[in-house]
This record gives sequence, C-alpha cells and structure tokens, in this order.
Amino acid sequence: MKKILIISGVFLMLLVGTAAAKGMSGIGLYGNLVGNGTGAGGGIGLTLKLDSFPVIGLEWNFLPHSSIFGGSVDWWIVNQPLVGIFAYYVGIGGYVAVTTVNSANTFNFGGRVPIGLQLFPIDPLEIFLEVSPMIIFVPTIDWTVSVRLGFRILI
Repeated sequence: MKKILIISGVFLMLLVGTAAAKGMSGIGLYGNLVGNGTGAGGGIGLTLKLDSFPVIGLEWNFLPHSSIFGGSVDWWIVNQPLVGIFAYYVGIGGYVAVTTVNSANTFNFGGRVPIGLQLFPIDPLEIFLEVSPMIIFVPTIDWTVSVRLGFRILI
C-alpha cells in the first residue's frame, strides 16, 4: 500500500509542478457520464488546460464500498475549429489511479485516446463532451470507454 501511495503522490506532484511551470490557460469541472477517465465507474473531476502542454484531469469517485482517486494527462494532437462556435480535438494520453475497496488498494494504469467536441458559447467559457476509448495495462490488461461532460473557464 505504501508503494501505491508513493507512486500516486509522485505522479500528482509532477502534474501540479508541470501545471505551475507551463502556465494555465483554463480550469474547470467535469462529470463522467459513462465509466471514468481513470478506469471504472462515474465520478467528478477537475480539469486543467495548460498553455503548451497537456490537459490534466484529477478525478474523485466515492461509491458506497469503494473510492477511486486518479489523474489523467492528455496531449491533443489535433485541436481545430469545426463550424462557428464548435471545435474538436483528438489526442493521446494516460492515466493512473488508486482504487480502494474495503480497505484494500489497487493501483490502476492505462492509456487513453480522447476524442472531444468543444462549444464556445461565450467568452471565456468552453463546454466539452469527450469520448475516450481506454486500454488498461495494470492490474490486468483490458479495455473500457469513458464519456466526460464538463466546462472550462479559459484564462
């Protein structure tokens, strides 16, 4: 359990340090409509969009007999206007999470391919809907899908 907490702590410190060093261009909240960006089942997250680096997601999911805390990092390969106030993005990323079930902890790690639609109704608001096919590497090789709906205030 100590190794899991140490690895997760180091990962989160790297995320926060990177955000501070690169400069933030947006911050917001999202909810998971299907699955979650860190492995399984719902939750809510904080999203940080950086100037010249990835989009970071920090998620919390508290269920009756378990909880999940994790982070995702996505690099947008394509981010283009679509029509009018709409844009889209396609990226590649990864996630790490710790799942606690009845006092037992499980470390989760995998890859993501975020595909998103953005809406910019007013300045500085961004609303997004994202579908992410995911491959799970740890604890077992598997796949899943997450769907996020959220907003960011652009700075």
